[in-house]
Amino acid sequence: FALMVPNLKIIEDYFSISERERELLSSFRRPIVVLEKNKNFNKSDISEFVAPGLNNIGIMLPYSGIHYLLFDHIGKQPLVYSSGNKSNIPMALENEKIFDQLNNLADFFLLHNRPIYQRADDSVLRVHNYKVKLIRRSRGYVPEYLPLPFEVKIPSAIATGPELAVTGALLRRNRIFPTQHIGNVTHLETYDFLKNALYHMKKLLKIKDSEIKFIACDAHPAFITTRLAKELSELLNINLYGIQHHYAHALSLMAENKIALDEKIVCICTDGVGYGEDGNVWGGEILLCSYHDYTRLGHLENQPMIGGDRCTKYPARMTASIILNALGVEKSVKMFKQISLENDLEYKNTELKAIISQFERADYRFPNKNIPLTSSTGRIFDTISYILGASNLKSYRGEPAMRLEGLASKGNPDKINLDIRYSKKNGIYLINTSDLILDVINLLEIRDSKRQDIAA
Repeated sequence: FALMVPNLKIIEDYFSISERERELLSSFRRPIVVLEKNKNFNKSDISEFVAPGLNNIGIMLPYSGIHYLLFDHIGKQPLVYSSGNKSNIPMALENEKIFDQLNNLADFFLLHNRPIYQRADDSVLRVHNYKVKLIRRSRGYVPEYLPLPFEVKIPSAIATGPELAVTGALLRRNRIFPTQHIGNVTHLETYDFLKNALYHMKKLLKIKDSEIKFIACDAHPAFITTRLAKELSELLNINLYGIQHHYAHALSLMAENKIALDEKIVCICTDGVGYGEDGNVWGGEILLCSYHDYTRLGHLENQPMIGGDRCTKYPARMTASIILNALGVEKSVKMFKQISLENDLEYKNTELKAIISQFERADYRFPNKNIPLTSSTGRIFDTISYILGASNLKSYRGEPAMRLEGLASKGNPDKINLDIRYSKKNGIYLINTSDLILDVINLLEIRDSKRQDIAA
């Protein structure tokens, strides 16, 4: 969630606010802007339970009449501001469904007799070195288009997106019109939301079925968005193209930065997880990209995820997987005791024994049914965040990495000697994350090493 404030004056003593951030907060778009806490933050009246462990908070200003009326009623103090929906379910549109969905969550309901025609979450951004980086592009930005830096010869196409933090898109000649933020398409409700948003944009742009020449989707065969793409492809009798997740990220960067049609870029892509050409989970990639194809130049070392997605919720489990893969069972058991790892597993020693048993049965034959391989940067952030005591449970998406960033903001990297090792195999560079994790654990044994300096 974010904090809404009636004006910036009441928080400017507790946050570092640049002129660019002030402009964005006050603009007609009224986005949520992620602001850095300053050294006086602990003197503010903002609760310690707002974004605990983080070095920043999303701040926004009022953008509708009812917001100003609320502040007239409660006075000049920050309000916790969140969308009215359950996790992973879109905001309800009709009053009756709003009651049904939020009956056990909300104490009061402020309703209107005007129907909600299209949902639109608040846009979220942050500023890095004076450059605006959109985290979530929605209200205030949609339905503005993004121009492509080259001529497009077809009239239209549709893209359905991946599975998490989804945005659909429609092509109209050399302009791309993204939908509003949809969310995680893991439920029927978000599937319907994505489908309706695409049809709504198609209607706004007056695109005929005959003008749509292909459908694009994520290459992962099991995503619900891939199923939607197949439905549209069959309905319109047009080609379907599955695009590798991280290559799609690279292509969007190329278009955004106006890379010419005949140019190439080297893209370091560490966002999310994607279905790799080798069947493994990709997520820490170095790609040489053109608009036509890509070559994988390097990636983070593949690590086993014992128990699959359970590793994403419990960082201790991912930590155990990496240590077992690096050291084997005997040495790993000693290290598990050293860092008290079993205390941070849901089922303690029983679960740790099960992890070790699964590893032994696999006999280093990865991937297999219960142990996929991943080159994900997120899993390395999760592991280091856990080892340094920043996070032992993921309660929301990206939490361990965000808490690690919060810890790192207090540290000095120059005080730590930490080398990143790499090798080359079959023409591809491999960045050694096993040694990195073990080095971080060993650094904690050095008296003068501070966790925040290691994180930085």
